[in-house]
Amino acid sequence: MREKAGSDSYNRFEYQAHWILYHMLDNIQNKKTFLVFCEFHDDMAESEYGPSATGMNFYQVKTTDTKERWTLSSLFQKSKRKDGSYKNSFLGFIFYNFDKFSKECSSCHFISNADFDDEVLQWQSVVKDQKELKQEDLTLYMKIKDYIRLEYPMMPQSEFDVVFDRFVQNSFFNKSPLSLEGHVEQVKGVFFEVASRYNLDLKSGYLLLTNIIDSVRKKTRTIIKTPISYEELKKKKGISSDIFDDLEKSFRSIPKHEELYTLIENHLMENGLSNLQSNAILRALKKHHKKILDISDTLYQDVIRFFIKEVDDFIDNNFEVLNDSVVTKELSENLIEAFLKRYTHQDINSIVLRGVFYETILSD
Repeated sequence: MREKAGSDSYNRFEYQAHWILYHMLDNIQNKKTFLVFCEFHDDMAESEYGPSATGMNFYQVKTTDTKERWTLSSLFQKSKRKDGSYKNSFLGFIFYNFDKFSKECSSCHFISNADFDDEVLQWQSVVKDQKELKQEDLTLYMKIKDYIRLEYPMMPQSEFDVVFDRFVQNSFFNKSPLSLEGHVEQVKGVFFEVASRYNLDLKSGYLLLTNIIDSVRKKTRTIIKTPISYEELKKKKGISSDIFDDLEKSFRSIPKHEELYTLIENHLMENGLSNLQSNAILRALKKHHKKILDISDTLYQDVIRFFIKEVDDFIDNNFEVLNDSVVTKELSENLIEAFLKRYTHQDINSIVLRGVFYETILSD
């Protein structure tokens, strides 16, 4: 049971980290600047892109493999601590955000892989149309208010009413587009769709993806002590849209495809390949560069990634003979033949792998 609890905790953490990256990618696609804080008061907080923490949106990311849909009662269910006291429910904690951070908190969002029942959807249909729930559905308004009041019985009524009205009008519930089982591949697909504008080769793309998701994990695990300055908070817990601008600048030095094709063609011709052979490899490489952007074919991306890893190992293990074109050609053909016996894909053959091989060894 302890091992399963640890595994479940890790899976929730990974889902949360990938959802944060997905959210950032969605902002990039919509050309929206952002500043997010990983594991700050909630699973994620998002601030307006400015010099101070204003207009903050808080996000709870909760996964479940036992519920098909969340009901109001389940969202208000409290859990017991070891000392016998009770923690706030999910919605009780959201209410706390509106109370504790009254100046900073603009909205709160509950994100889950499960659906929501009709009462929650009715609540959302009203507030997302920017109507007042109290006016549109008083019965539901009072039901939610009674639930919250049970968790905050000592708060003065006038103060409670003000906080509750902000809570009920600015709390949002959304089903995540990421599935519990396939979230890693889904985020990877969206990432490569966004990264295609940088004209990156696959190796650079995977390096970029790894760097960003590791940054999210690191920021999520970083423990801070409050009070803390806003600048220090940004440094320790924050990730902004600048990360993509900085990465774009750093990758501008990577040769564009046309420059790369010329480099490979010259290398092949210098080492005795005919025009027909050289053209066949370049055509295959061009098709590969289009195929690698097909985010629905993650198998293709994975097989190519595995091959690039083997080429990297090949370079490390055969450094002394790389200048001998005859030996390098023989060894590369052996490498490709052995690889194709272990990995198959309808769009991957020896000519494609030759193109990827020369792209890898000739790229910086």
